[in-house]
Amino acid sequence: DRIIGLLSLNLFTMSNLGDGRSRSIREYLQQTVGFLPKDAYGWLYSCRGLYQLKEYALVIDGLQYCLRHEKTQKEAQHLLAFSLLHMKQIKPAIYAFHKSVKLGNETDWQPLVELCIDNPQIQLAQEKKK
Repeated sequence: DRIIGLLSLNLFTMSNLGDGRSRSIREYLQQTVGFLPKDAYGWLYSCRGLYQLKEYALVIDGLQYCLRHEKTQKEAQHLLAFSLLHMKQIKPAIYAFHKSVKLGNETDWQPLVELCIDNPQIQLAQEKKK
């Protein structure tokens, strides 16, 4: 969660309004559709649409509203991992894919393994056995 918060702060500044000012997903949605989502599902649907538009920084910013909710967490984590990958944030993407697999997104094994092979200097922490 801490990594996501820091990335949101840093990455949404890459999304620009065209006049040099940065924008958040809240500003973007307010300007484009005129209102904000009311719940985690609304935020997830908004993030899906922005992902299709390749607005990855805005997706990462918006996923903070989905990742804390059990019913949207699995899909939001999957979307976060791929958004980070598209933003060339390799280390956070590896951790996001790892968490996505742990949440049950079995198809995220392949990008996780490929990223780990391509970036052997990045080590996933070993979980302690109880």
